[in-house]
Amino acid sequence: MRQHLTAGCAAVVATLFAAAPVVAAPANPSPSPGAPEPSKASVTWSVAPATAQGPDGRPAFEFETDPGQTLRDVVAVTNFGAAPVTFRLYASDAVNTASGGFDLLAGDTKPTDVGAWVSPAQQHVTVPAHATVNVPFTLAVPANGTPGDHVGGIVASLQQQGSGPVVIENRIGSRIYLRVRGKLVPSLAVTRLDADYHDSINPFSGGDVTVDYTVRNTGNVRLAAGQLVDVTAATGSRLSTAAGPAVAELLPGQSLQYRLTVHGVGPLGPLGAKVVVTPAAVQGDKYTESLSAAALGTGQRSADLFAMPWSQLAVLVLLAGAVWLTVVELRRRRRNAARALAEAVDRARLQERRAAVQRLEEARVEETL
Repeated sequence: MRQHLTAGCAAVVATLFAAAPVVAAPANPSPSPGAPEPSKASVTWSVAPATAQGPDGRPAFEFETDPGQTLRDVVAVTNFGAAPVTFRLYASDAVNTASGGFDLLAGDTKPTDVGAWVSPAQQHVTVPAHATVNVPFTLAVPANGTPGDHVGGIVASLQQQGSGPVVIENRIGSRIYLRVRGKLVPSLAVTRLDADYHDSINPFSGGDVTVDYTVRNTGNVRLAAGQLVDVTAATGSRLSTAAGPAVAELLPGQSLQYRLTVHGVGPLGPLGAKVVVTPAAVQGDKYTESLSAAALGTGQRSADLFAMPWSQLAVLVLLAGAVWLTVVELRRRRRNAARALAEAVDRARLQERRAAVQRLEEARVEETL
């Protein structure tokens, strides 16, 4: 579900794209102007590559041509409902969603790439109940069309008025993969990397390193990728590693943001975090499948961070405090013992003097007698 704001009203667009012909989820849209009103039953439909005779089984529109060429093809719109429905038919440019999925620009956003090069023979098509209409279209590649992959889709959509200003657009489409011949550059890069250390409250276990980074397709060919994050000590030795989510298809010029947590990292002061992105072929792309790993290269980026051992320092402070208290207590006890001993010695000497004085007194008395 995608939400965007246009002309002062909220428009909600539900889009479904797959690498094969798709069928719309049930919908009860408001009738298009001039179209027969659909029945109360759910409206379902599909969009697929076709010939003039109907869908031909292709999973998507796939073209390869030179700049300045015009291609012709057919899209089939099938209405599985019990009443005629009028669909809006248009093309748009593809984008990656935040989760790495495939989507098109919002319906009210003007395309600037392959979506702008596609011209359906009809912008609105009325499809009878349980019928298919095959609509021709042209794809005119500009003379200055850049080499590489241009990805989009052709869509049949229905709109439904929701509550208040909300308009729900349900759209189903078929992908368009156009490759313009010329120099192809498969390239992925890590364009941003931030890393932070989070110490554990348990001083006997390692902490976590949180790595935020952005992967961007800096080339002109769509690519898949694997991801790996390494955390190293100042000496360069690896402390811990974590695998990032696999990238199924990153389109040229698109970026994906990731946050990955590497666990069990000891607080060893200066550390390094490195993200390595390894490009791979998108399934079914013969060009990238034919390239070696060396030709595809890697994208990587590193960042420095400092792991302060707070919990270990707290333990050391507590231990130091305990030692200090123990020393203070031992000194106090020694002083008390020494004082008690001195007092005992003084008492013994005093008693001895008194006894001596008493003996002298007794001797004087005896002499007097």
